[in-house]
Amino acid sequence: MIAVVTALTAGCDSSDKQAARAPEPAADTAAPEFNEAVPAHVSGPASRRALFGDLHLHTSMSFDAAASETNTLPEDSYRFARGEIVDYLGQRVKRKAPLDFLAVTDHAEYLGVARVITDVDGPFAGTKSAAMAAEKKKVPMGLMSLFSPSGFRMAEPPIGELMGDETVLSNWQRQIQAAEAFNDPGRFTTFVAFEWSPMPGGAHMHRNVIFKGPDFPMRPFSSLQSPRPEDLWTYAENLQAQGIEALLIPHNSNLSEGLMFAYKDSDGNPISRAYAERRARNELLVEISQNKGTSETLPIFSPDDEFANFELMPQPTDMDAATLAGGFIRQAYARGLELLHSTGANPFRFGLVGASDFHSGVSASEEDNFPGGLGIGDDQSDPAKLLTSLNPVMRMPTTVLSAGGITGVWAEQNTRESIFNALRRREVFATSGPRMQVRMFAGWRFDQATVQQQDWIATAYQQGVAMGADLTAQPDGASAPVFLLQAIKDPDGANIDRIQIVKIWYADGAAHEKVFDALWGDVREIDPTTGKLPAVGNTVDLGTAEYENSIGAATLLGAWQDPEFDAQAPAIYYARVMEIPTPRWPTYLAARNGLPLSTDVPPTLQERAWTSPVFYNP
Repeated sequence: MIAVVTALTAGCDSSDKQAARAPEPAADTAAPEFNEAVPAHVSGPASRRALFGDLHLHTSMSFDAAASETNTLPEDSYRFARGEIVDYLGQRVKRKAPLDFLAVTDHAEYLGVARVITDVDGPFAGTKSAAMAAEKKKVPMGLMSLFSPSGFRMAEPPIGELMGDETVLSNWQRQIQAAEAFNDPGRFTTFVAFEWSPMPGGAHMHRNVIFKGPDFPMRPFSSLQSPRPEDLWTYAENLQAQGIEALLIPHNSNLSEGLMFAYKDSDGNPISRAYAERRARNELLVEISQNKGTSETLPIFSPDDEFANFELMPQPTDMDAATLAGGFIRQAYARGLELLHSTGANPFRFGLVGASDFHSGVSASEEDNFPGGLGIGDDQSDPAKLLTSLNPVMRMPTTVLSAGGITGVWAEQNTRESIFNALRRREVFATSGPRMQVRMFAGWRFDQATVQQQDWIATAYQQGVAMGADLTAQPDGASAPVFLLQAIKDPDGANIDRIQIVKIWYADGAAHEKVFDALWGDVREIDPTTGKLPAVGNTVDLGTAEYENSIGAATLLGAWQDPEFDAQAPAIYYARVMEIPTPRWPTYLAARNGLPLSTDVPPTLQERAWTSPVFYNP
């Protein structure tokens, strides 16, 4: 096994503190500066740089966001993402670090209707639905009872008078026009998008649909037209035949009640090879982290993974574990290998992205600068109430909700084409919010000397494959694949604790998983008894919400070789990067206002990133 390289850049000294200072929005000035270009002498894949964005965000054009009193529009979302101040629930809010790209993914169901349905001069004035809406708006979240039974749950037929072509087309064109107006190639990229949102029986089966451009469909496809994923694929395939490219990204699989990655199709039939191949073509990515929890795994499925209990949402208590497993990504990878063995095709060959899924219109993923993400429950005028109240949208403590995630892509340029192509080849990674830069390459001839070369990235592309790709055939004389790993801390965030490799493989008639500690900061050794790396420590002062970058490492870079490789066993490898512990957003809120800590959630967390996998097929 190749020896571990622990840290190429040591942790900062104890004076490097991150404090609970509430940001003061500055007056709007010139557009903010974004990532500088790669030096001119670097070309080809090695010129790719990490860009960060959000592919899942809602404004008041979504009926559930409008019902929760959100009033932002796509234009506000783009301004906020690129670093400008916007108004949200009476607060002046501003990101500390701008994003590089954004997709506004308002629900296609009743797109834009709820925000204007009670307008006396609006398109629905005088209708029965408008009268009903006026009554329902008297109660917080009351509008949900008008739209949700048909728009989400498929329990009632669509409301015909709210679905006219003129309404749908005009609202969809508004979404397109907003994205086009704010798209600024080289500086800030916008994507035209929507969310397809069926929720049969309450199970989230949603997909985000992201268009490459410059051509777009005349109308979005909603679950009011069909709640079957297979029909959404047909929609995308028909558009593809017209030269309109789209990516379909499932999300909230953790809330799908085991249906998202089930062994059956929508008709209840066992997955066939044709189904598996079609799904793999249409769904190249899946969302692993967002404000409604993380979908990687659960402790009951991964009992040997000490980091499996991260930002989890409550699960049904009346559902058996085998069924529930169909909602989580690590288990989906395992099922994919099982289906590859039984059918000859793997339907779950997806890369990983992160997002916010905020229904606020503001893509805020910073724990120390979090204005909330779901509308009515985000009022920060009474912090004590916010720390102790049930969220009126989710009907659980507001503090349980996450500060969201983001997507990192390795792209040559900050343009639609370059970012979309990175997403399509799955050279992307998810984070739980920080802008840490993560690389993973796999090959058969790498060693520690590879990463000591000045041009090691070019070598990695030439002699191996990047995240999201298939490992090349095993050459004669090669014993096991070698992975080149790099993690660079968020420039405004915490040091890195460790890089792990999560391996899922199929052997002896079953799928297996194991988490390996590959690289780490500080002087630590694997415990020979437990096989675990000791914890990095915790510098967080809960009273002040400060921490010190005196542990961990600012950068980790090294090579790791699979010590348990079986050349006959199909396998999937992805990297997970852990930060040192930092305060969670309710801890910052409590410290700033001299309030007790929330008792509903841990006061600290270890933010993380997940790479798209490398796939090995004998």
